[in-house]
Amino acid sequence: MVKVRRVTLLTFLAVSAASLLLAPMAGAVSLHTPALHTPALHTPALHTPALHTPALHTPSQNRCSPGYSLTSYQGRRVCLKCSPNYRYTSYQGRQVCLRCSPNYGYTNYQGRQVCLRCSPGYRYTSYQNRQVCLKCSPGYGYTSYQGRQVCLKCSPGYRYGTYQGRQVCIK
Repeated sequence: MVKVRRVTLLTFLAVSAASLLLAPMAGAVSLHTPALHTPALHTPALHTPALHTPALHTPSQNRCSPGYSLTSYQGRRVCLKCSPNYRYTSYQGRQVCLRCSPNYGYTNYQGRQVCLRCSPGYRYTSYQNRQVCLKCSPGYGYTSYQGRQVCLKCSPGYRYGTYQGRQVCIK
């Protein structure tokens, strides 16, 4: 009787395991390979920023005149003021008041500090070890996929992620 129960139990377990493997799992993960394309690129527009030396005065009891800010300048505490639309920053190893033209942003580009602008719809980023203006088609997002930088899109209701070591669209 004991042998019959053991065989019946083992048979039951084997059949149960097989049915679980063959039956679709509730909440199973649905996957598909994302749609990809190479981003549109262009070299950014550049110009050298406008500069001037800030207006300075010595603080009185750690207070500055209206419009001046207490800060460090060339190793000493001073009251500093830049002209309207200029900002105080470091430029080529010097502390200066700096201004870029409208719609330009101050940044580092190919080892130089410049004012930079991308065309509308493009964003400044790194692509294949180059600094460029980049744009993906509507609905696509810029990301890394299988070691390449691409524009990627998953079908509606899916999200991009990693599943069992693969980069896929997951529902």
